[in-house]
Amino acid sequence: MTLDIRPWRRLLAVWLPAVVLCALTAGFYVWQTSESGGRRAQIRHQIEDLEEEIARLEQLQQAAASDRETVAEIDSKFNILYNDVFGDLDQRLTRILRAVGSATREAGILPGTFSYTASEDQATGFIRFGVHFSVDAEYIQIRQMLAALQSSTEFLVVENLNLSGDEDPVSRKLGISVNIATFVAEADASQLRRLTGGIQKTAENTDG
Repeated sequence: MTLDIRPWRRLLAVWLPAVVLCALTAGFYVWQTSESGGRRAQIRHQIEDLEEEIARLEQLQQAAASDRETVAEIDSKFNILYNDVFGDLDQRLTRILRAVGSATREAGILPGTFSYTASEDQATGFIRFGVHFSVDAEYIQIRQMLAALQSSTEFLVVENLNLSGDEDPVSRKLGISVNIATFVAEADASQLRRLTGGIQKTAENTDG
């Protein structure tokens, strides 16, 4: 039996475009649903990209949280430094004098009168508060006093020790002038005037 294809040839313009369209549609569907290409692959790549972005954002969030904790800790330390270490002179004066008195007593030294100074510290913006006194003491007693001052909970700086007299050849005692300084964040003006006569202004150097 011979197949007559002449009718198909006559209708070629009708069925061929339909067949081509059907084949293209089937091919497009296969491509879209394939694992290596098409829409499914695009969606998978987008999901992977989003997962990477989420992981990156989570790392940034953790880093930001760590930075916030660090900033909060530093801020807390600054508050402690400002309020407790430097603080207000009215709150610290008794503690400062107690620390100096304790250091001299431990060393067996009896200071005479105390005098005070106050000046602006341009580097820190705080007030430099100084305590001055003179003592007659042996070298070992001076060392004991300095050790006690250094171990004090108060922030105290021994600025200088000046020999104010000759050594006593009998007792081996020296006349020593001691200057101790600390910094205060705030101070009542009337209290400073009563103690020191007021804040001494730092002289500015000018080129002549």
